[in-house]
Amino acid sequence: MNEKGYSLVLVMLTVTVFFIIGLTILSVSIYQAKFTQVRVEDVTSLHDAVKAVEETVAELKAKIKTLPLSTPTQLDIDLGNAQTGFLSELMKRHSVTIEDITDAKGIARNKLFTRVFRISAPYEKKTVSREVIITNAPSFLKYAIGSRKNVTLNGGSYIDGNIYAGNDIYVTNVANYIYNSTLYSVQTTFPTTSEKSILFVEGNRYTCDHENGARSCYNLNNNKFEYSLLNYSEHELPPSLLIQKETEDFIDVDFSWTLKDKLLLAAGVEPFSYEYANYIKNSGDPEHLFNQLKENEAFSLVDDVMLLKDFIKNNQNSKSIVLQSAPSYVFENEELNLEDKWLIVDGDLYLGNNSKLKGNIIVFGDLIINGKSGVQLASTIYVTGKTSIYDTNISGLDNEQVVILSKGRLELYRVNEFNNSFSFEKENLQGYFYTESNAVIYAVGSYINIRGGLFAKGNSEQTIADGFSEGVTINAYRGVVTSLSEPPNSNPTLTNVSESRFIIRHDKNVLIDRGLGLPFSKRLHVIIDELSVK
Repeated sequence: MNEKGYSLVLVMLTVTVFFIIGLTILSVSIYQAKFTQVRVEDVTSLHDAVKAVEETVAELKAKIKTLPLSTPTQLDIDLGNAQTGFLSELMKRHSVTIEDITDAKGIARNKLFTRVFRISAPYEKKTVSREVIITNAPSFLKYAIGSRKNVTLNGGSYIDGNIYAGNDIYVTNVANYIYNSTLYSVQTTFPTTSEKSILFVEGNRYTCDHENGARSCYNLNNNKFEYSLLNYSEHELPPSLLIQKETEDFIDVDFSWTLKDKLLLAAGVEPFSYEYANYIKNSGDPEHLFNQLKENEAFSLVDDVMLLKDFIKNNQNSKSIVLQSAPSYVFENEELNLEDKWLIVDGDLYLGNNSKLKGNIIVFGDLIINGKSGVQLASTIYVTGKTSIYDTNISGLDNEQVVILSKGRLELYRVNEFNNSFSFEKENLQGYFYTESNAVIYAVGSYINIRGGLFAKGNSEQTIADGFSEGVTINAYRGVVTSLSEPPNSNPTLTNVSESRFIIRHDKNVLIDRGLGLPFSKRLHVIIDELSVK
């Protein structure tokens, strides 16, 4: 009897255990099914929110392409608002919210075509959103680095932002430099971009791997850096570079027209007026217009740079100021706020140590920025000659930055030379640098960290430094450099981007902060910021 009792207990225990296991498996299955359903619904909800935002942006871009460049007031009428008009229709059609944050950005909407909108859609307890900027600024301001001609990236630069090559791009793992008039080419790493960076190339793509000397990317025999094209692979680039074709038309800067526009703005001529249109049509080149406006007494004339501060303080008229009667002017250890006036320099301008300058400038000559103590600038500067920046730092002023547009070539060299205290997150040049000509940057001994952008339109008719092709060329070593008297050690395995001697991060805020000082084109377009989920 005891044995039968034990057997019964064992059977009941076994049944109970399997019953519990079965219930557990059933409950887990039910939970997983519910979790999967919730997850699917969650993903679907996110997809729907993203789709609504993206479709709204696409419709807005299509609308902007059809709008003529009339007046800022007419632009607001054409777009409408959250209550009526086109924007209201978009909101209803896609179940999104469109918030006009133009005024919050401090943009003078009665004078500028710039508009900023935040487009958002709900996603569970979060929100998917994008900011979009409508502007008539030229396209180059969208890119961290670029050229309408060729882009050459030699060595281990780090680029956070989009890259544009209107013709071809050349990428190598060597950094070129010149020391005591002798040309050198040292192996380092290939360039690195951030995950969100996109390379837009309209022409061909060429890559050269030095392979520890097995190949030569450049021929130095003719005292020039000449591409050894037989050692370049076509259509191959490092896998870290995300490549796309630009789908939108590139809107160029008309430098002559822009300069005339800014001269008339400085002279107080009302944009969109008959007087403005007449000046633009009949004034010839910018220098002729400048002389014409001076003859019409549109500006206040000052002979000495040291008198500027007192002149601005003591003269209550709204006229902009012309510095004249000397071939060049030196501004150093001074602080100057031009307020709403423009400064027009009839000659070369030198900005030296501890210069603090706020306001917009036109230079009929060359611009030189130099001085180990650095300069602080919140300006847009137009230069009819060349621009040279060396042995200095440039920082912003009052949360604004500088934009320099040079008709002549851009020279950027000996910046933080042999500085090995790498500050990956901290820039030493804050601003956007543009030239109508060509730009060659050497960052082997130098340490250059830019927040803003660099664009060389490219000009094959002008002398190109050291044999490089027209456009923009970056030479960047990665690692410690203490002297150039001996070539730096080749270190192609160094992957730490924080030790790149050329770093650039694009800053879209320039489109908002520089306002009336920016160059304008005759077409509107849309610039899209990153998608955000919060």
